[in-house]
Amino acid sequence: MDEYILFLDESSVTKYNPYLLLGGIVISRKEYKNTLIPNILKCKTILGNPYIIFHYTDIIKKQNDFSCMCSDPNMCHDFWENLRIGLKNTNFKILSSYINVKEYNKEFPKTISHDSYELLFSTIINNYIHFLFKNNSRGSIIFEAREETQNRKIQQYYFHILKHGTNIYQSNAIDNYITTTSFLVKEENCIGLQIADLTVYNCIRYINRDTIKHNIWNIIEPKIYGYKDDIETYGIVKLF
Repeated sequence: MDEYILFLDESSVTKYNPYLLLGGIVISRKEYKNTLIPNILKCKTILGNPYIIFHYTDIIKKQNDFSCMCSDPNMCHDFWENLRIGLKNTNFKILSSYINVKEYNKEFPKTISHDSYELLFSTIINNYIHFLFKNNSRGSIIFEAREETQNRKIQQYYFHILKHGTNIYQSNAIDNYITTTSFLVKEENCIGLQIADLTVYNCIRYINRDTIKHNIWNIIEPKIYGYKDDIETYGIVKLF
């Protein structure tokens, strides 16, 4: 039985983006170790630092640790070419769910409704279990760490799901298919979370119909769970 990892990150609501999105990649441990990590390390080596931590916004803007791309067009070209090839040649699926927080809170006041993040997380759990069941597998979840109080809140909500189930799955399904949950900070240089950051960034741009640079969407769109079948139910789910 294969074991999978779901690496999760989130978008932020800004004046340009009204949506909170929770999403990331589902990948087998074997594929992660043998394919994704070497592919991304190759991209990092092109930049002259295999230990550099990918921040996708910084990469796009060629700022901070990625300012070296400004003065070297050949390096920039090689980086993007290898990133596209590395992602294309890695077998993973994308899960995401999003919500217009302002509109949701306007329609459903916070004092009597569920937290928007909890709704997104519950949807991700449902679709992750759907994937694991279809693949006769089990899996863990790794979150991009937030503030301690927020991490604790997510963990408490996960324990609630373990006890009571979701709106679709019974509690024993969560216990049978999901092994562990954990939180990692960016400084731990987790490549899975860095690619989750990449996918969340580009999913939000797709949802907002913004320009997606460097042909990355052409690479990741076929990896969305439910692609050419029902991505709005499984891969990019709008809740409100």
